[in-house]
Amino acid sequence: MDIAIILGLLLALFYGLGTFFAKIVCEKSPLFQWIVVNVVGIILCILILLKFKSVIPNDYKIILFSIISAIFVVVGSLVLYYALYKGKASIVVPLSSIGPAITVILSIIFLKESLTINQMVGIVLILIGILLLSIH
Repeated sequence: MDIAIILGLLLALFYGLGTFFAKIVCEKSPLFQWIVVNVVGIILCILILLKFKSVIPNDYKIILFSIISAIFVVVGSLVLYYALYKGKASIVVPLSSIGPAITVILSIIFLKESLTINQMVGIVLILIGILLLSIH
């Protein structure tokens, strides 16, 4: 099996477990959950940078894109935790899963990536599944 597929499945597992526990915390304090996630993230980043100094690129464009990415992820996580506070995880999390479809569309437009028919059908089925999960 391709390593990217294995890592994608591992990501889904970690994201699913993390969001499950975040829902429990968000019932009481979504802002606290957001702060903890970001503090832990900062600590892990510092440890990784201290260990692997070579990961810092010399290209300022890449650094700028990294910062833009981080801003979207951090703000997105704050919105996610607030949505978990206000709503049901069984609705909020599937809706948040539309994010990868946005990534695919942007990748096709700007990165000139292409999809096979099977991949297009899969994405459409996933979007239909998300829609069905989100309907009351």
